Amino acid sequence: MQTETRFDRLFRTDAGERDAFALDGPACPPPPRPGGTLIDAITGLAIRLSLAALLWRWARSNAQTPRDWTDLMAWALPEPGFVAAVSYWLPGGGDQAFAAAAILAAVSLVALALAAGLLTRIAGFLTLAGALWYAVFILPEAWTSAFILAALGLYLLLRGGGPLSIDFATLRLTRFH
Repeated sequence: MQTETRFDRLFRTDAGERDAFALDGPACPPPPRPGGTLIDAITGLAIRLSLAALLWRWARSNAQTPRDWTDLMAWALPEPGFVAAVSYWLPGGGDQAFAAAAILAAVSLVALALAAGLLTRIAGFLTLAGALWYAVFILPEAWTSAFILAALGLYLLLRGGGPLSIDFATLRLTRFH
């Protein structure tokens, strides 16, 4: 016994025997892709830009002002007070000035990545982890602001940067999305 295929049902000569299954085609218009709606575009852009501005401002307030704007190493030179704070936050061995410079460089790169919408889910994870670290180990009294930052990082981790990001465009071009 041979089973009837969709091709057989679609191209029968008798039009009365055609059924709804044979005429099923792709949905027209196609359903929106996850994360590709206008609400996702607005929300993703607003969260990305607000976090980018906040992180960039925090990094600049804890770094020394560079004399030359083209000197990239000067952007990660920490203030002495920030080095002292890092030595308190991360007790133990190691070079505390290097740790402070690494933190400043990482926060600056995350801010730039968020502004562009590049590696948004990773930046969301780093924001979530940083907010949790801040709330648990650094300043537990400021749990409300850490909770807000953690929620924004969690949104970016789970939903991505939205259709107005480099990540979304890259996924669309590579057809992974």
